[in-house]
Amino acid sequence: MKRVPAGAVLMVAVFLAGLNMRPLLTSVSALLLDLQSALGLSATLAGSLVALPTLFFGIFSMVTPLLLRFMDVRAVIVSSMLLLALGSALRATLGSAGLFAGMFIASVGISFVAVLAPAVAKQAFPQRIGFVMGAYTTSFCLGASMGAGLTAPMAHWFGGDWRLGLAAWAAPALLGALWWLGTRSVALSDRPEAVGAAPSIPARALWRDPLAWQVTLFMGLQSGLGQSLVGWMPVMLIDRGLSAVQAGMALSGTLLAQLLPNLVVPWMAARARDQRALAGLIVAFYVVGTLGLLYAPVASLWLWVVLCGLGMGGAFSMGLSFVVLRTRTSAHATALSSMSQGVGYTIAAAGPFLVGLLYDGSGGWHSTALLFGAIGLIVLWAALMAGRDRYVLSGRPA
Repeated sequence: MKRVPAGAVLMVAVFLAGLNMRPLLTSVSALLLDLQSALGLSATLAGSLVALPTLFFGIFSMVTPLLLRFMDVRAVIVSSMLLLALGSALRATLGSAGLFAGMFIASVGISFVAVLAPAVAKQAFPQRIGFVMGAYTTSFCLGASMGAGLTAPMAHWFGGDWRLGLAAWAAPALLGALWWLGTRSVALSDRPEAVGAAPSIPARALWRDPLAWQVTLFMGLQSGLGQSLVGWMPVMLIDRGLSAVQAGMALSGTLLAQLLPNLVVPWMAARARDQRALAGLIVAFYVVGTLGLLYAPVASLWLWVVLCGLGMGGAFSMGLSFVVLRTRTSAHATALSSMSQGVGYTIAAAGPFLVGLLYDGSGGWHSTALLFGAIGLIVLWAALMAGRDRYVLSGRPA
């Protein structure tokens, strides 16, 4: 029987890691009304089930490098996937207390894996980083779509029990943990450097590096736009006269449109030494698509839906690509991934709340449009700066 190549085993491991990063959020969104009815949750508490994990991602992403002082990268990832499985299952027990506790535990696990997976990809596949990062970011999108589209049907298959619909997502997390455990015989690289082994990188040096902050601002602000758009797009479109079904289909279309840039953008970015033109185009798609949803004739809705999806997926893929393209080693990539996702997701968590405050205060979307436009300009600046041919901690051309 022919042995599976080590590279393929590790590639599947990276893909499974990405696949498990988003069902935690989208599975809850799919059953939000059921959760409110069954547990008596207020609208604010129900909304926090989506917003709080993003905040937890930010906080615990910054802790990840500390774990590598006590555990190797595989041990951290396997343990984190087990935490994700435990948290996913716990959401189905103990009522609202179990739901929130499970979300917290699962969010911690996701945070660690999200930081380390790009660093593993950088070290294990240095010559194919564009392809591997494309597969990884595509797996994010697939996982989000699966969580949104399969959770309610699974709850129906289990007799209409929302608890089993949520708990079912422990299974792919367990599969991911077992697969990563099976990679222990696979060498990540022939080079002596270990993934994440970065005791020689002073944290303060990275936090004083302008390029690191430009990558971080790009990651955080584009994620904030995405979180806000996904959370509020149906309401925006219903206010424009669409039915709830039509608004939901538009959101699904946006999520599906992300598949292409998630696959293609990392490959394109890796082939170019300077990513400013590509990043600028992506941001333009994002902002123009969002403003089109708010102000363009409803008859042209699907043009803006597609533009939003291309921009959203492209910006997310570009943010993760910057982590590996702006660093010399996987140790640097781990440190930058921790910083950019830690600070970035903390920023992003404020997005949906801020949009809600503006909407409640103004009763319309003009103030939100101004906010999106202003953030878009900052994201564009960060993209043009982070897209230059530079490395963090050096400032010199790559």
